[in-house]
Amino acid sequence: MKLYSLFNENQMLLGEEVGSMPEAIERLLGVFSGMIDRDQIPQIQQNLLQREEHYPTFIIDGICIPHVRLEELDSFLVGLLVPEKPFPHIAEGQPDVSAMFMVLTPQSKNTMMLQTLSAVARLLKSKETRTALLQVKSPSRLIRFIEDSGIDVKKTLVAADIMTPLPATINQDAILNKAVDTLVEVPDEGVAVVDDQGRLVGELTSKELLTLGMPRYMDLLTNPMMLENFEPFENYFRQENVLRVRDLCRRDVIAVEPNMPIVQVTHIMMTKQRRRVYVVEDGTLKGIIYRKGIIAKVLHY
Repeated sequence: MKLYSLFNENQMLLGEEVGSMPEAIERLLGVFSGMIDRDQIPQIQQNLLQREEHYPTFIIDGICIPHVRLEELDSFLVGLLVPEKPFPHIAEGQPDVSAMFMVLTPQSKNTMMLQTLSAVARLLKSKETRTALLQVKSPSRLIRFIEDSGIDVKKTLVAADIMTPLPATINQDAILNKAVDTLVEVPDEGVAVVDDQGRLVGELTSKELLTLGMPRYMDLLTNPMMLENFEPFENYFRQENVLRVRDLCRRDVIAVEPNMPIVQVTHIMMTKQRRRVYVVEDGTLKGIIYRKGIIAKVLHY
């Protein structure tokens, strides 16, 4: 199914004069008149705003996608509002909203919602598309533009739909203490290790660092009280300016192709007991998938 087929000219508000997110959401819900119960609109609006306040749905350049599943809904609904001027997002510290998609879906079509959100994200990767979205004032012309993009609503969620950009990488020749500076800044307990060509060769995690810092005979100890006279992490500090990342990083990292179905990625992570996998295409690192990211991007929706 093509993404453009989900849009209806009557459900696209372009150049709207709105000054707040509650007003924008109310306007968009209004275009679905006859498809949702008018008496339920205030509750739907409240649900969308509460979710947006706690979990903003920005994709790129001030464009967000509020979405919700509704038990009483029969149809899959997609709307779009482009304001005349950007308006404030409801959550503090967030950028102003320059465009807002909305997806309303029945409880039975959760997968389709995720596929649609992914398709919109792929559409908006193009700067040309984002420019057209903000400038075109004719709904029919904008739908044709989306049609020309050729974006599909795929039947299966894949790694590329779930992955996030790599927060950082470490060169395998970096001195260990410099690598630690990078590791403490990333959101998880591991960071990708690359060669001079940027190819994935391993990862450095907190486990390797803590193992280095403890005595070699630690596994033989049954009583941790026997370590009370041991200088904390003395072994690490003795080698932090000598060892390089290549000497310590683990090599058995898991890399998947961008088009691998996310259910297969999840299976790998569970059976291999991994917190993260890397997405690689033609030897180039494209992104990373965290175990918690699957929870946030699939189950939490």
